[in-house]
Amino acid sequence: MQFHSRSLGRHVTYTAILPEVDRHGDGPFPVLYQLHGRSDDHTAWLVRSRLVDHVAPYPLIVVLPDGAVSGWRNAGPSEKYEDFVTQDLVRHVGATFRVRPGRAAIGGLSMGGGGSIRLGLKHPGLFASIWAHSSAVFSAEHMRERGVPEAEIPADDVYAVAERLLAGLPRPSLPRLSFDCGVDDFLLEHNRAFRAHLESIGFPHHYAEHPGAHTWEYWDLHVREALRQHAEVLGLRRA
Repeated sequence: MQFHSRSLGRHVTYTAILPEVDRHGDGPFPVLYQLHGRSDDHTAWLVRSRLVDHVAPYPLIVVLPDGAVSGWRNAGPSEKYEDFVTQDLVRHVGATFRVRPGRAAIGGLSMGGGGSIRLGLKHPGLFASIWAHSSAVFSAEHMRERGVPEAEIPADDVYAVAERLLAGLPRPSLPRLSFDCGVDDFLLEHNRAFRAHLESIGFPHHYAEHPGAHTWEYWDLHVREALRQHAEVLGLRRA
């Protein structure tokens, strides 16, 4: 699909996986926004994993947007990728497909894992379920080391985002947050540090470590767990 994004000031492309009509009827259906990593694009989950097969039993629309190398952040007037996903994309998907009213799910890997956690926690009115794999989930200190401008850190520091959300919402209204990482993944310590922060502030979450590294073999295996959570939160049954 292509449309003009007001947030990015240009046309953008995304891929959508739709439920089979013969199996699930014609909807309406809830949506899962599944984000790619830094070295990929909107086709990655489609061609490098078996996501189409894994999601087939669920009455669920899966939307695969293109985030370039943005970190799924708003960074300057022409790089508002957070707004692109949470405003423009959500609006276009809702106008194009038979979307069920209510909150969606969000997930991703690596850059998309960190992005899905941050966007999911920043926009709890949009997202009810979050599951991230091998996430690039960085503290404010590490963001500074990576050259993120100081003015942008308060809005994008996922540690602070989790604290603000916990202080502002009753626990039953929080999105269900889960994330996992391979024990041989180069992002493992960042995931462990974020897990420790969530535990220190009492934020409800599920975290798991499994054999594996930063590979599609790992992500293709564990995205099936993510789909089961999303289905449970969204009230879906396998066909």
